[in-house]
Amino acid sequence: MYILSSDFDGTLTQQGTVSDKDKAAIAAWRKAGNLFGVNTGRGYCGIKAELERHQVDFDYLICNNGGLIYENDAKPVEQKTADGEVLPSLISLILESGGFHAAIGRIEIDREASYWVSENVDRKPGPEFTRILMDDLKEITYFTQLSTQYEKEEQANKCTQQINELFGGKVTAFQNGVCIDIVPVGVNKAMGLLQYMRLKQIPKENVLVIGDNFNDLDMILEFNGFSVNSGRPEVINKARKSFDSIAALIGEYI
Repeated sequence: MYILSSDFDGTLTQQGTVSDKDKAAIAAWRKAGNLFGVNTGRGYCGIKAELERHQVDFDYLICNNGGLIYENDAKPVEQKTADGEVLPSLISLILESGGFHAAIGRIEIDREASYWVSENVDRKPGPEFTRILMDDLKEITYFTQLSTQYEKEEQANKCTQQINELFGGKVTAFQNGVCIDIVPVGVNKAMGLLQYMRLKQIPKENVLVIGDNFNDLDMILEFNGFSVNSGRPEVINKARKSFDSIAALIGEYI
């Protein structure tokens, strides 16, 4: 048995969609007795809805950049959290440096809860978010991921570096284009997948990974993994090999 772990945005999806060829390859992969899952920075509810919309079947989900692991139900089999004490100073830095918002995610009694902080009242969060004020942050004692977005990649890069320098003992920030995901220190996609691998008792040499962006680098390096040809050059250069699609990768193993 093999495990295939794929990033979602820009890897499983190309131009916002999952090709029929990739869906057929994933179905063949699973029919052969292997496991397929998505390893993403997105939260559980969001990625599950996307996979259902694209009609992609899966065996597991690793969400929030490795902090949450799910197997076909809404209760995580693994959860990593950060202390909410850091949120006021962390979110102040984000908003003062040009971040549009701060989206806080956490699990509350086996459900995913999301909170939204923004100084721009005209900027509307999605229906899954509860809008809160800076003064309300003291009520959030823990979180699984904090995300934000900037106008330019240079701004996101600068803030990512600042967060890792100032708060590196408590959280880790990953840049993904103009977006930043902030997770508990020690959490990353590789760590989440290593834990899932141990849960399923599958050896590391039977784990395949594929991604396209900076937050995929840790799992690509850990598992000597692959990239897609449309990925960032820095990621492609670190990968064992790059492919046009997930179907092309699967084709080498089936």
